[in-house]
Amino acid sequence: MGWRTVYIASKSKLSYKSNHLLIQTNTDTKQMSLNQIDCVMIGTTQAVITGYLVAKLIEKDIKVVFCSENHNPVAELCGYNSNNNRNKNIDMQISWSLPAKEQLWMDIVSNKMQNQIDVLAQNKKQTDDLEEELNNVVENDQSNREAVIARMYFQRLFGEDYTRGSDNNITAMLNYGYTILLSTMNQEIVAQGYLTQLGIHHHSLLNDFNLSSDLMEPFRQFIDLKVLEKKDYEFNEYVKFELIDVLNKEIKYAGKTYHLRNAISKHVHDCLEVLNGERESIHSVVISNEV
Repeated sequence: MGWRTVYIASKSKLSYKSNHLLIQTNTDTKQMSLNQIDCVMIGTTQAVITGYLVAKLIEKDIKVVFCSENHNPVAELCGYNSNNNRNKNIDMQISWSLPAKEQLWMDIVSNKMQNQIDVLAQNKKQTDDLEEELNNVVENDQSNREAVIARMYFQRLFGEDYTRGSDNNITAMLNYGYTILLSTMNQEIVAQGYLTQLGIHHHSLLNDFNLSSDLMEPFRQFIDLKVLEKKDYEFNEYVKFELIDVLNKEIKYAGKTYHLRNAISKHVHDCLEVLNGERESIHSVVISNEV
């Protein structure tokens, strides 16, 4: 598996030669081995990519994300043949039991809420009432404590006037970072032979990434911390690169040190094993023990 994210910010042609990505601009040509690449993010609408390169990137399970004229991610490539057990896995996915889905969602959403509390505590914000809300979470979060804690969390982290619907740089940064996380989740779920459309909690008919939206929840707070760090910056290419680079952050997961992108892979694998009845529980994604 590669580790580099290639970000294309200006007019260029992307092509393939001898297991290398070629990037041709008006001034020079650069190349990089496909073995080193985890993701190609095309951040401009002025880039051209050859069909041959697309086929090779899919063959290597390299994620490709396309951005709009506003430089925000709008689409990604997912190959058809990334897992030999895909049909078998999809058959199991359709048959996942309701108790398994509800228990996993309970674990995931509790993990997310604990991470939100930890982020606030790290930044010297009050958490007593949020901890009380977390203690009141019932089976499958039927009382929707997640939404209550989220509202309090964002206001304390970014200011009393802030809401997730605010039209400002903070919201733009959060949305961009969450899209990067979602794309990484999509890649892992597809690579492990499952459908992103069939979720355990999210069930929107308009969302092709319901399962990804479910499993990504405990990782959102790594993006939140980066946005808090950059909240006074303009939302520019530098900030976008910083948000993409969160995937390279070293964190602890299951007692070991991983880059965040690799921890996501382990997390997805563990969640799928729980849903398939192959393990009882998942490891928590812990935000307070970053390396």
